[in-house]
Amino acid sequence: MFRSDKHIPLLRPFGSLSGVLLCSTIILVLAGCTKHPGDQTKTGNSQEKPVNTTDFVKTVPIKKGHLSQEVIIPGRITFDPVHYRRVMSRVSALSTISIKAFPGDTVFKGELLAVLRSRQFQTAEAEAVSILESHRINASGNRDLLSLALSKLRTLGASQKEIDRLIRTHKPSDRYEVRATISGTIIKTGEIEGNQVHQGDWLFEISDLSHLWVDAYLYPGQERGITVGLPVSIRTLHPPFETIPAVITRVFPMADPQTRTIPIRISLSNPKHRFRPDLWVSVQILPDLPQEGYIVPKEAIFQNQEGGLQVFVKRGTDYIRLDVSKIAQNGQKALLLGPFLPDDLIVTEGLLRLRAIIGK
Repeated sequence: MFRSDKHIPLLRPFGSLSGVLLCSTIILVLAGCTKHPGDQTKTGNSQEKPVNTTDFVKTVPIKKGHLSQEVIIPGRITFDPVHYRRVMSRVSALSTISIKAFPGDTVFKGELLAVLRSRQFQTAEAEAVSILESHRINASGNRDLLSLALSKLRTLGASQKEIDRLIRTHKPSDRYEVRATISGTIIKTGEIEGNQVHQGDWLFEISDLSHLWVDAYLYPGQERGITVGLPVSIRTLHPPFETIPAVITRVFPMADPQTRTIPIRISLSNPKHRFRPDLWVSVQILPDLPQEGYIVPKEAIFQNQEGGLQVFVKRGTDYIRLDVSKIAQNGQKALLLGPFLPDDLIVTEGLLRLRAIIGK
């Protein structure tokens, strides 16, 4: 007979122990799965270090005071109309006999420039001669007529030398002498050689190059603090580079309709003729700005998304954005208006990281 039932009691204890071990393993696995997901995050965050702004932020003190805004603009040299003349013919002439001066020549006031053949001038001299030869020259009426005749000759441009010759010789001449009205340099000559000249035609342009003007142009907003009498510096844009002082003589009250700029005019003394008309120069201006503000480095200023100007200041242990307005700039410094406090330090380095960390 098979006695399998006798072995059953021996197998039961072993089976119970295996079941206990299996259940314990399952419980441990479930306990690990039920762990909160936030526990690992909290553990990781507890190991992160706070941001140390001293690693990338640099600050400097803010100074309060005045700052002149340097303005550098181009200018063009022109003739000074006070020292510029157009010599015109006061009579009509049949032809030009000779020309004595040409562009580039230096002349003096009263110097002979050209000789014309003029019947009109000859007729005016003949009238004076007829009065001179009158037997009744001592009469008061004839003296008045002679005075009018000589005055007419002076109006036509006759020099005192020509009038003295006429009184001495009583011989009228058709030679009309054109003379310089000021001392200076011949800039240009008219179409007079070989041509008939009409009364009022311009014959010569003369300018004293020791006195020039500089025409310069300001963009709207740059004219603040720029007034008549303000000293400026004029610098050549070509070798040899030279800088001389000058003075603003006019600030136009209206804008140029073509360039939309504000013209200014500067009186330039040029005794050695170092500056030449129609050349470009650099004009340096320091406007008179009495307004007081806060002087900060230029690199501390940035624009927000709306286009306004802002800065970061360190106030105590905090970093704060401030809205500011710029009223002047000179080189690497700017003059600002804003809600600053006496102990504020302005941030000059690390602006991008601060903007990313602090946001608006």
